[in-house]
Amino acid sequence: MRFCISYREGKDVDKVCEFIRKSLTREGLIYDEKSPEIVVSVGGDGTFLRAIQKYFLLDPLFANINFGNLGYLCEYTSDELNEFVHDLLHSKHQEKKITLLEARYGEKIRYALNEFRVEASKGDTLVFDVFINDTYLETLKADGCLVSTSIGSSAMARSIGGALVDNEIEMIQFVEKAPIQNRTYESIRSPFVLQKEKVIKLENIKNKEFYIFYDSKSDLIKDYHDDIVIKLSDKRVRLLKNVRNNYIKKTHEAFIYDRN
Repeated sequence: MRFCISYREGKDVDKVCEFIRKSLTREGLIYDEKSPEIVVSVGGDGTFLRAIQKYFLLDPLFANINFGNLGYLCEYTSDELNEFVHDLLHSKHQEKKITLLEARYGEKIRYALNEFRVEASKGDTLVFDVFINDTYLETLKADGCLVSTSIGSSAMARSIGGALVDNEIEMIQFVEKAPIQNRTYESIRSPFVLQKEKVIKLENIKNKEFYIFYDSKSDLIKDYHDDIVIKLSDKRVRLLKNVRNNYIKKTHEAFIYDRN
């Protein structure tokens, strides 16, 4: 079995990585960064997202250990290294599968775990039509929009007013980013949570230049006036599950400050 470690630079991270490397090689696993069957992420959520973008096409088992600030997506903490090694090597370890978002524009096909964001590149207002399953919803005039998974609902989507969704629910949500609001124009101005089969299409884009962000990466789009099609894909990532995790407890710890 081949494995690699994706990590962020930081104090004491090297010690954690060395512990993991020695623990796994001692059990006969081989370190291989080119074609790993297991990808261990040590850092925060950003480190995990970058590891997915780099390796998901190889269909490895991902395992993530929080060594950052929040680490909401991470299954293990740096205090659970022994438990992590035990779970990974146990023949009956549990996995969970997470469906990725897919966006198609031009000849590009991109994938994201958290979200896709379409945003203005020069501080201007983006103008485009929004369709759901080929049915017209609205003409949006805004800084942009975001389409997230339930996993991604706790990230940027939440920051701009999206719904926080239980991460075991497969769905997509459409969220406007700073839409124009005046007496001559009004948009839906609410997060729109949709069935997992729904397809979101952005058409008739008026701007000559804008960005498409997908997790930790981005594309600068110029002179593009075709459609942008976003939906849940048929691709999934496999993640080592920490059965000790409690989603509700973790949500409380991540987002609620106890003053008592």
